[in-house]
Amino acid sequence: MARKNTTLPFTFLQKWYTRIIGIAFLLVVISLILDVAHFGHRPESWHKAFHVLLGSAVVYWGWNNSAFWRPFCLANGFFFAFVAAFGWTFPDFAMLDAFNFTDTILHTIVGIAGIIIGLHRR
Repeated sequence: MARKNTTLPFTFLQKWYTRIIGIAFLLVVISLILDVAHFGHRPESWHKAFHVLLGSAVVYWGWNNSAFWRPFCLANGFFFAFVAAFGWTFPDFAMLDAFNFTDTILHTIVGIAGIIIGLHRR
């Protein structure tokens, strides 16, 4: 009896990594609006705006585009792994929220997951 392959195809994981990151980054708009309403414009606003713009681009161009998924996982993974490494090396750099402990953990998770998922082929 032949054994069935029960592993998830990595294209499935690449697609859902892309979609989840896109949606999560789009949802940062709520935090951005509340932050600007409460504190006004500040450097953290640009950090949040970056996530919203990236999320918009990912949802628009990457939602059903299988040629987008793997390169996005790798590019996003390596970028956020670099940001995480910077955050671990220089905690609370310039007192920016982008490099606080919580954001550094999130950047680490997003980066490592993207690299692992993106490096696998079919």
